[in-house]
Amino acid sequence: MLAIPATTAAESDNDDAAVESASESTAGATRYIGVVDRIVDGEHVVFLLEKDGELVDEHVAPRSAFDEVNESDIMVVVLKDDELLTAQQLPKRPGESMPESQNRPTASDLGEELS
Repeated sequence: MLAIPATTAAESDNDDAAVESASESTAGATRYIGVVDRIVDGEHVVFLLEKDGELVDEHVAPRSAFDEVNESDIMVVVLKDDELLTAQQLPKRPGESMPESQNRPTASDLGEELS
């Protein structure tokens, strides 16, 4: 089975560049923003697919195709003939600011400020 590497934000400096690169060599394929809606029985990943900000479809892929995937992950998903070609994890939806939880200082950050 084809393993789809899910790259993380640390591996991609720019979300928009990640979105573009995920579709470069996929002629005839369709690129979506996919949100992991749920993981069923630890075996199937259900993506809600968005195109131009609108929910358009869902896609189910085997969990074994991903190195790491969690519910609510946001990914660039490229499909051709209902087959998953690639999925690349993003830290946030393209065009949105970082989630509030990732902008908050951690306890260790506060401890460093007090020292």
